[in-house]
Amino acid sequence: MALTDAERRLLDELEKTLTEQDPKLASKFTQAPRRPHPAHVVVGVLGLVLGLVALVVGMSSYWWISVIGFVIMLGCAFMVISSWSRPSAAPSAPTRSKRPHATAKGDFISRMERRWQDRQEQ
Repeated sequence: MALTDAERRLLDELEKTLTEQDPKLASKFTQAPRRPHPAHVVVGVLGLVLGLVALVVGMSSYWWISVIGFVIMLGCAFMVISSWSRPSAAPSAPTRSKRPHATAKGDFISRMERRWQDRQEQ
């Protein structure tokens, strides 16, 4: 279902108001989704497999090999998880308007109520 022109304008105005009032929150919505570096995932998976092999081999021979295998698995899992949560690129800072906030929150709400009334009358 497509938006009407009035709804698009209202949405644009809401976005602009959000950007002016809380630029940090607005930048979270505009930044690209986070993705891990493929090399980190490959190294992490290989490390997990190596750690699992060391864990199984160590259980049948020396216990300290199992401990080393577990530590390798833990480190590789941490590497993959931390690479996933790192942003892929630095988010660009939103531009702030040079004019001061001309409307207060009460004015914004009254404008929205007026628009709602106008839409109900149509």
